[in-house]
Amino acid sequence: MDDRWTPVLAELRERFASDTDVVEVEAYLSSQGYNRRQIGEILSLLYSDSVPSPAWGGTQSALEPSLRVQGPHERGRFATDAWGYLIAMHRAGSLSLIDFEQLVERALVHVDGRITLSDVRTIAEDLGVDEGAMGRERPLIH
Repeated sequence: MDDRWTPVLAELRERFASDTDVVEVEAYLSSQGYNRRQIGEILSLLYSDSVPSPAWGGTQSALEPSLRVQGPHERGRFATDAWGYLIAMHRAGSLSLIDFEQLVERALVHVDGRITLSDVRTIAEDLGVDEGAMGRERPLIH
């Protein structure tokens, strides 16, 4: 984390509750003179900070590591249901974060064009993390 934003993040955590709408926080930062790039960076750190602060996370968030969101290069490639399937498998406990990242990377490398739910299921089956995919016809992934 960038140390220059540490005091700003601490101030925001004191000033706003954890369930405050991001628009309110953005408006406050804008009124303090931060530009759009700086606001984006601050909000990114504020809402994706992996170390929960006492005011911004309960015991549940302290126990569970956060799952990253799609990057711009992934948003255009993954179908919504395919990405949702990955998240559902992770939340169900059948897919660790390491397996999640491996599945995403394999899908990006081995599938040309849009990555569909059947593509993700096939790759998950090949990795041995999708037992529900057994017995169905497998598409060719090159």
